[in-house]
Amino acid sequence: MPFITNTPHKTLEQRLKQIIPNSIEINILVGFFYFSSVHFFYEILKDMDGKGKIPKGYIKILVGLDVDQKLSRIYEYSLENIDHKNQFLISLEKTFTSADMDKKEIYEQAEFFLKLLKEGKLILRKTRKPNHAKLYLFTLDSQITPNLFITGSSNLTKAGISYQDEFNVEIKDYGFDEAKQYFDKLWQDSVPLDVNKIVESIKEKTFLKAITPLQILLKVLKKL
Repeated sequence: MPFITNTPHKTLEQRLKQIIPNSIEINILVGFFYFSSVHFFYEILKDMDGKGKIPKGYIKILVGLDVDQKLSRIYEYSLENIDHKNQFLISLEKTFTSADMDKKEIYEQAEFFLKLLKEGKLILRKTRKPNHAKLYLFTLDSQITPNLFITGSSNLTKAGISYQDEFNVEIKDYGFDEAKQYFDKLWQDSVPLDVNKIVESIKEKTFLKAITPLQILLKVLKKL
């Protein structure tokens, strides 16, 4: 059982890049999901999608915690009666309005991310109760290689999968069915997120919002 600690040549991102192209289904449960982690998904999935290799429901991501970034700290919302859907949208809006995300490549990745959502190839849901688990399940398209899962400390964030000190273990010789049952049970009881509202929220309230020629002119005049 290899350990994945994000040391050089042993990052979770590198391992995921090897596994994803050979997977016929991917199920992920994490506490935090930040768009900053999607860049490596984009590199792999765009090529697969162009070849028609991504079916509906290919990637299911179950987010266990709601987060808000304020004063460089992360606060977890642990109340069970909060508006999960609205809070998740707010989290996405904050991610897409971050200054370090306002880049050409991020625009392209975001558009692709929204495309997968609208086509039902990527499905996002929120657990009904706070959940700190980190679980990456891969059903593999091979009769030789068994299904496998990775579990440990890494959230689906850029730091969590690439450079932050983490400890994860990859398991393929036992436990996959039980781990899949755990995920499926949480998924069935999770809060569905309205794709149209996600797309609308990102398109209307973030830097992906279409800018009219008049707005560009006014911005230029303001700087003169």
